[in-house]
Amino acid sequence: MMSAQAAPRDAALFGTFDVANYGDLLFPHVLAHLLGDGLATLRCYSPRGGAPAWADCWPARPLAAFTEDAAPRLCLIGGGNIIHASPTPLPDYAGVFGRSDFTYASLWLGASILAAQAGARLAWNAPGLPFPVEGAWARGLRDLVLPTADHVALRDEASRVYLGAPAEIVPDTALKLSSVWPAESLLATARDAFTSRGMAVPARWIAVHLNDRYIGGDLRAACAVVDRIAARLQAVPVLLAIGPCHGDDALARQAMAHLEGPALLVDQPEGLRQIAALIAHAEAYLGSSMHGLITALSYGRPGIAIARTRMVKFLGLLEPIGESARLQESWADAEAVAAALLQPLPQATHARLQAAMARIDAHAAVLRGLLASAPSPAVAAAQARLLQAVSAEPPAHAEWGLLLRAITGTSAAPDDPDAQCEALAAAMRGPADEALRQRIATARAAWPHHMRLMLLEAEWMERAGKVQEAETRLTTLLQQHPDNPWPAVRLVRLLARHGRVEAARSLYEKRLRDAAPAGIPHRELTRLLGAP
Repeated sequence: MMSAQAAPRDAALFGTFDVANYGDLLFPHVLAHLLGDGLATLRCYSPRGGAPAWADCWPARPLAAFTEDAAPRLCLIGGGNIIHASPTPLPDYAGVFGRSDFTYASLWLGASILAAQAGARLAWNAPGLPFPVEGAWARGLRDLVLPTADHVALRDEASRVYLGAPAEIVPDTALKLSSVWPAESLLATARDAFTSRGMAVPARWIAVHLNDRYIGGDLRAACAVVDRIAARLQAVPVLLAIGPCHGDDALARQAMAHLEGPALLVDQPEGLRQIAALIAHAEAYLGSSMHGLITALSYGRPGIAIARTRMVKFLGLLEPIGESARLQESWADAEAVAAALLQPLPQATHARLQAAMARIDAHAAVLRGLLASAPSPAVAAAQARLLQAVSAEPPAHAEWGLLLRAITGTSAAPDDPDAQCEALAAAMRGPADEALRQRIATARAAWPHHMRLMLLEAEWMERAGKVQEAETRLTTLLQQHPDNPWPAVRLVRLLARHGRVEAARSLYEKRLRDAAPAGIPHRELTRLLGAP
């Protein structure tokens, strides 16, 4: 178990360090550099834990292992686009916490709870919000965790608006990458990327990243743009799989068949330094990875990002440095501005980048100060309120208790079917995803004749879009248990919600109108049926 006294100068960083995505994997390296000599050890925690099969990735512990480790003095959240509580489609995280909306919530709401349990200081290391916090349970918990932080920094103004609370704006800390790995230290790594793949090192190359969300469904056309820009710059395209977790590696392999001239395929990068090296020594960067563009700018290289302008993180990076034109909606748009933008960066841009890095340095100074001191009485009181709220029986929102059990590794399924039903009913308020289906199936296997579990299974089917299967299941239960009114209640609801009001009304009249058992929701059912 975690020691009650925080270890001196130890820090814990929470983020997605267990998936193969270049940008997220940079943050531990950058943070260790920013904390400098003030840091004793840095431990990283991620939902699943482990590390991608790349070199030079910081090892990540499973989030549930946090309470087993020595308590850190300082806990840090992010960076990355991790401040939300929405379901994640990433297969890497399937089933980690039993609810996919807990995956990212664990990295800030959960991390705040863990920091409070450890009596550690807490800081937000300039993460971002992709949209406003959704869900009453998450918004309520947000309001409890924010006062427990000694320092809240977000990476752009849109994130501050989405959070709905005061925060400092600190540029994405990966802008300091060139200080972590100076360009000259990466030159040999860049050259080796060519020679190890059987290609002579070209005089000039451009770093290219393709993502299928931004090619408009036409990979051939995007590759034609790459060919023309490469020819104009007299450079060899280097196709970088920056985010294999998003399928970038497969797309890069497909793209090679559409390029006309010589190109280097780096679909399986050796590690983070190799990606950084190929961008740092390129003539330019062209692609859909925000951290690909950040890497280019950190090393003073020009670049263009191809992504949707509604993805506020790109403009949040570029607008403060006066470079919003570097975000383009399509590859055709990027080609139209390439001649102007893929030139050496202007002095004014260099100056604004240096100012942005100075703000990161000031943020780092705050973090080093927190690393050396204990929480204030106000923060300690806020931590106590948070722990009391999530430990209450019952908590204000069922999700608070479920999240607490998930992040501390105490979310084992109850061995009582009624308790299991209560847990599953609370989980049903979240997404009807595969993880929840598996939990229901496991419970059904343990208690195959438990009526409420069977009804919950039918409810999952309906919410997952398997309406016909749900109807069949409820009809079967109705026939098998004619004296139990609840299959009829659920079937009336299902029929009415899906437009079959006459069938629902007929079933209600036949089976439920005169049913008297406590709990039968007659008023709700008659409202659904349009009856007075």
